[in-house]
Amino acid sequence: MALPQEACPYCGEAELIEILEVWPPRDFQLDTCCHGVHEAAVQFLSENPRAAAQWLRAKGLEGLTGRRVRRVIDDGSGQLVLDWRLTIAPVSFSTAKNFVAPHHRHCPAPAGWRFWTGIFNGDELIGCVMVGRPVARALDPARVVEVNRLCVRTDIAPELPWNACSQLYGWAAREARKRGFQRIITYTLESESGVSLKAAGWTIEHKVKGRSWDTPSRRLPNASPGLNKNRWTPES
Repeated sequence: MALPQEACPYCGEAELIEILEVWPPRDFQLDTCCHGVHEAAVQFLSENPRAAAQWLRAKGLEGLTGRRVRRVIDDGSGQLVLDWRLTIAPVSFSTAKNFVAPHHRHCPAPAGWRFWTGIFNGDELIGCVMVGRPVARALDPARVVEVNRLCVRTDIAPELPWNACSQLYGWAAREARKRGFQRIITYTLESESGVSLKAAGWTIEHKVKGRSWDTPSRRLPNASPGLNKNRWTPES
């Protein structure tokens, strides 16, 4: 025998609050018995982002979508959306290159690289990393690789790419080891905090005085800015 449902404190009918629909990339809609319950649910979801994710899991969200949700967030317009667990997955050469052009803060896409990957929030590409030969000619490219470009989207709610940079740096270090390289390095401007690198277990190994790679003997019109930099490598 089915147990009777509790009465809704707002409308007096059997209380109803379920997931009605989920559609890409991160929108969802609730089905409720009345407006009062809907307003209460929205308030709960907006004030308790991680508890909201647990509640949505209990309601069967991940069974409906096949994805893991980590939070519910405000997308900046007052709309609550789903923040999915980040997933690292391969992307094509052209996809990675086209991603860097509009999203990297101060460098264009490199001319080539050895390996790369993307990171997704749900179905949406939100970041990528490209690892190639070291720019400094004194470093042996047979033993050392460099994270030449890493960027994430800044045109979306900042919670969505949260931790993406650290995950990409971690992936790059693991992939370099798998491929037999002895070291992997990357550079940041001295003015940058390197918080994502620190979170991924990288440390500063050298401070580099700024200069441009564009020289009379080797013209590089798209060279990085000649500012002081820090060179990082993963902790051993």
